[in-house]
Amino acid sequence: MATTNKPLLQRQTVTAMVAEYIAGRIIAGDYPGGHQIRQEAIAAELGVSRIPVREALLQLEADGLVVIRTHRGAVVAELSSDDAIDLFDARIQLEPFLAEKAIARASEDDIATVETSMRAYEVAISRGEAPKELSRLNWAFHTALLEPAMRPRSMAVVRTLYSSADRYLRLQIEPAKAQAKALREHRDLFDAYRRKDAAQTARLLRKHIADAADEIVSQLRKTEAVA
Repeated sequence: MATTNKPLLQRQTVTAMVAEYIAGRIIAGDYPGGHQIRQEAIAAELGVSRIPVREALLQLEADGLVVIRTHRGAVVAELSSDDAIDLFDARIQLEPFLAEKAIARASEDDIATVETSMRAYEVAISRGEAPKELSRLNWAFHTALLEPAMRPRSMAVVRTLYSSADRYLRLQIEPAKAQAKALREHRDLFDAYRRKDAAQTARLLRKHIADAADEIVSQLRKTEAVA
């Protein structure tokens, strides 16, 4: 007789939804670094049991957004210059490598997807969309650049890095200036990608990530110096 995994699949879906909700609150700054996340409160707020909340927190710990401590439970991970360096260095190592692999395999449809993602980000900025939507479209562009590489394990790591990077990118003091710079750099990246210039795409992507990292780490170090 056939068996079904429906209950397990439903629980996994609920866990993913809870994880997305908590991550969204962390990234938006509603839950600052050091904030204690109470499982029972989240469960009551979302109308779920504590099991998917507990599983979601374990997932978020693996993503670097939460730290689970003895006697305190889950707390939001603190932002720090050391963590930012670790995070952005990982992106600098992995994303240009994947971009080069992607260009070697990219079809015309793949290139069109990158352009569509770039245009969507441009339109959202012109409309003054909320940071959450701009962030989603920014990562959609980066993902479109890399996915033709057909490296699913590496892409899973990249997505985890994106989740953590969001918190840091929102520290940029002049978001309008940062957005304008990102637009220019996205256009340059697309131009190199469209021409299938792997070396130039990798170089531009490396600089794109490194420039953001330098600004964020500088800000964090100033904050840490007076703490």
